[in-house]
Amino acid sequence: TIAQTITYDNLLSASTNIGGPGLDVSTGIFTSGYPGAYTAAWSLRSDNDHHNDAVAIYLRKNGMSIAESYHWSQYSDSSGSVGDQGGRTLVLHLDRGDTLELYCQNCEAGISYTTFCVSLTHADPEF
Repeated sequence: TIAQTITYDNLLSASTNIGGPGLDVSTGIFTSGYPGAYTAAWSLRSDNDHHNDAVAIYLRKNGMSIAESYHWSQYSDSSGSVGDQGGRTLVLHLDRGDTLELYCQNCEAGISYTTFCVSLTHADPEF
């Protein structure tokens, strides 16, 4: 599929001591329940054939792509295919209600075995 938020078949683990919405697997969107520094980490496999365009994935905060999160995979030989495993980890500040999502700008080649983990690393002090 081309240009869409990545969704998930299931939630492997959910643990929280702060409450809030968290990750909605059906939409692929994480919503922050508390302000602070969050760690977002993901990993995935892309399967590129010689005729596919490159796989291009971004982490998006509140619907805006974060350039430093760019994940790219391409196979450029004239025949054959390749499987490529990769991922990223970013630390960023979220306010209550901010959203994060993995956005596939181009996944024509196909992705699989995707994990997406968001955790509160350091909560903002209460006012």
